[in-house]
Amino acid sequence: MRGSPAAPSLSGRIFRSILAFTLTGIVAFSLALAAIFYLSFEHKAADGLLNQAHRAAVLLDSEPASKRPAVLAEQFDGTVRYTLVAADGTVLFDSAAEAADAPQMENHGNRPEVREALASGEGATSRMSATVGTDTLYAAAPLSDGSVIRLAETRDSIVAFFANGLMVPVAFTLLAAVALVLALSRLLTRHLMRPLDRIDASSPLQGGGYAEMAPLLERIDSQQRTLRAQNQELALAESLRRDFSANVSHEMKTPLQVISGYAELMANGMVPPDEVRKFGSVIYQESQAMRALINDVLILSRLDEKALAADEAAPVNLASVAERAVGRLESLAREADVAVGLQLQPAQVQGNETLLEQMIHNLVENAIRYNRPGGRVTVKTATALDAEGRTEALVQVSDSGPGIPADAQDKVFERFYRLDKSRSKETGGTGLGLAIVKHAALHHGGTVELQSEEGQGATFTVHLPSV
Repeated sequence: MRGSPAAPSLSGRIFRSILAFTLTGIVAFSLALAAIFYLSFEHKAADGLLNQAHRAAVLLDSEPASKRPAVLAEQFDGTVRYTLVAADGTVLFDSAAEAADAPQMENHGNRPEVREALASGEGATSRMSATVGTDTLYAAAPLSDGSVIRLAETRDSIVAFFANGLMVPVAFTLLAAVALVLALSRLLTRHLMRPLDRIDASSPLQGGGYAEMAPLLERIDSQQRTLRAQNQELALAESLRRDFSANVSHEMKTPLQVISGYAELMANGMVPPDEVRKFGSVIYQESQAMRALINDVLILSRLDEKALAADEAAPVNLASVAERAVGRLESLAREADVAVGLQLQPAQVQGNETLLEQMIHNLVENAIRYNRPGGRVTVKTATALDAEGRTEALVQVSDSGPGIPADAQDKVFERFYRLDKSRSKETGGTGLGLAIVKHAALHHGGTVELQSEEGQGATFTVHLPSV
């Protein structure tokens, strides 16, 4: 399996970017400064050559036209080339050519510096020479008779100027600049990275970073809080699962032992014939208790796993469901000598009818089992407005039993919690009834409210969203 490519280093990218931009700036600035220096040098050279041209023009104007070539040949010699151009562009003299060859040279009347001199009193241009690495600077000044004296001087081109005069110092300067920029880039990179290095991954909002990073750090912090909450929920769920498994095992062990023991006695013929019916009744009761426990465990498991899908929801009339649930408990109420009264008003919800009936059945069954002989249970359904003005459906089951102490009212909805273990054993029940009520209400977006005082009975009220 091919590994993912390594992510680029932020500090490396910052360092390279600073180094590249700084070096580019230094090189560009150096070249621009050298070019300005060269052009300034050329401008001064052109001014000097123009001054020489004007002096030559003044001197030549004082001589007859016939003697001007001889004056130029005798008095002006050296690296500067002198060319005397007649008014019609004919070359009268050129210090770089023989006297006899001058008239045969190309007409200079259209040369830029000559035209400019005739037009404005002086002219100067620069042209690339055929010789690689050189330029020729031309300066011209007019004479009084319309002729023009032109001076030409060959100089190093800008390329040769850099190569011959500035290459070594520029190279040393650039090397020094590179070394300095390397050091400064590293220092600046460390300075920029220091706030990032101070970021604590476990507490990203506690100092460090830059203002531009605040949204990212807030998102990381939010995700970490979510993960911590999820881990806590998973740990709690795992703890509940272990406790639940242990409780289920414990609760099943007792009826299994009874069933196994009684069945073994009957199988070995150790039960008198007149006791067989009694033993069979005990086995049946214990198996029914185990079946009820298994059913409750399955319901809770489905609620825990959200296995009751939303598409199972349908309109449910709680009054009809409550009436049906109470009807199933008539025989239990008669045996316990408890009267069950109904005060049913239409109350419509959207939900799972089987689960809602199980919820009401558990509430009523608890109210009967934990009541007193001659006691009463009242079952109500109605609609009302909640604190925010929304319509809600209510299921209320009240009993005249011994009540629930205040310190136990939050615990009665826990799985396998029994307020009076000895009485629970007598009355039966799995210890999961109210846990199913709570989870069934939550599954339908509702809540369960308990009001009770010792000796004054208890009232369970389920609040559900109405439709």
